Amino acid sequence: MPCLLSSWRSYPGPAQGANSTPNDEEPENARLAALNELALLDTPNEPVFDRITRLVTVLLGVPQSTITLIDSDRQWFKSQVGINISETPRDVAFCAYTVLEASPLVVKDALQDERFATNPFVTRPDGIRFYAGIPLKNSQGLVLGSLCAMDSKPRQLSAQEQAALQDLADIVTGEIHLRERLIKEQKNSIATQKALTELHQSLEQQIERRTRELNLVIESAYDAYLSIDAQERVLDWNRAAESIFGWSRKEALMRPLTALMFPQGLPNQDESAPISCEATRRDGVRLPVEVRLKSYEINGRMRRSLFIHDITERQQLERLRDQQAREDVLTRLPNRRALDERLSEAMARVRRTLNPLAVLFLDLDGFKRVNDQHGHAMGDELLRDVAKRLQYAVRETDFVARWAGDEFVVLLEGVTAEALEPLAQKLIRLIEEPLHVGSSTLLVSTSIGVALFLPGASETAQELLKRADVAMYMAKRAGKARIELARPADITPKT
Repeated sequence: MPCLLSSWRSYPGPAQGANSTPNDEEPENARLAALNELALLDTPNEPVFDRITRLVTVLLGVPQSTITLIDSDRQWFKSQVGINISETPRDVAFCAYTVLEASPLVVKDALQDERFATNPFVTRPDGIRFYAGIPLKNSQGLVLGSLCAMDSKPRQLSAQEQAALQDLADIVTGEIHLRERLIKEQKNSIATQKALTELHQSLEQQIERRTRELNLVIESAYDAYLSIDAQERVLDWNRAAESIFGWSRKEALMRPLTALMFPQGLPNQDESAPISCEATRRDGVRLPVEVRLKSYEINGRMRRSLFIHDITERQQLERLRDQQAREDVLTRLPNRRALDERLSEAMARVRRTLNPLAVLFLDLDGFKRVNDQHGHAMGDELLRDVAKRLQYAVRETDFVARWAGDEFVVLLEGVTAEALEPLAQKLIRLIEEPLHVGSSTLLVSTSIGVALFLPGASETAQELLKRADVAMYMAKRAGKARIELARPADITPKT
């Protein structure tokens, strides 16, 4: 493993204490503060983390995997596979060494390592022999925990396995960084809202006496600030407004909002809650913004203040999380959640357009043999290739999703019953084509169950999928690499 020796180390030296020394008290306190701020400890399981630990066990062929967070006196598992406890004391935790060293740790045989030979999790029957841990760091480089793989047998990691484990740890680290940014955004939003509330109170109670102080705050504010009259003409315009919208203060004064940022005027005049809408910059670029309005009166004349916050980054983060929640990590195909949404929409279109919908449920024949003979990494490569073949074989308007393991689902809208069998046969032939990876040749076939959803059918989306699934198993029992049409669904009679 020459390419990874600089970051993957086995430690043959004497055992060390897993807890911080007095000299480490300050960085340890910072680490614990960062961990607590992230608000992950003692929280329910989450799919984004559980997928990672499942993938670790599959890719490395180990029985146990955890995403571990190291608290002051314990290690707590945010996600675990093959372990039926949620935490252990820190002083017997392998992961505490990973946090202490702030670098990957591999223990090939714990019984031969002075630090772990007497560990109760090692000495018990079927105890830990092999351990690999990757540090999970926040955006400041503080190690909060580790992604771990464990086995009850001594073993070594190949370079490919090490790289796969590091890639999965990077995904967990990316999720941690994303949550840090969201927490920061929430704090900024709360702080901004508090500042705005204080400003509004000042405007209502002491607008004349505190003009200078208010102007200083407004000019240094992160959000754009505008003051407008009853005709929505600009009376005040701060530096942030200049920066965000591209108009200088001199150019903006006495011009209406319709000429500066809101061509159709403000979307509504609700002052009880922030308004989310789009604003237009001077160069024509449209920005998603959040607007807070407050009316006040000066010398009998109505005025309104607007605080405008650019929410582009926040929306991008939300879209990213939404995409990740609907995408299979391995194949980049839509996952089961995305399939559930798409299938319900497709069934609604059938009822509206009266065009049939076909659901193809595919299961690979011989996939277990590929994993057994060539390893799980080769199996994953095959799954990615099958995903690409399926996408290539169907129309752009069709939908391909990974159901689970080596199972895939294809939705075909507006397809005739006569066209189904030729298309399914095409998919069988396409998947039977060998995949050459290095010196290895991977061969699988597929069994396909087909269920038609017709206008007037009374079944649910889950019942439709179940029919296709049952037909697929019938195809397998009939000899594999076959197509089986599901029994028809009940049709609701027209009244």
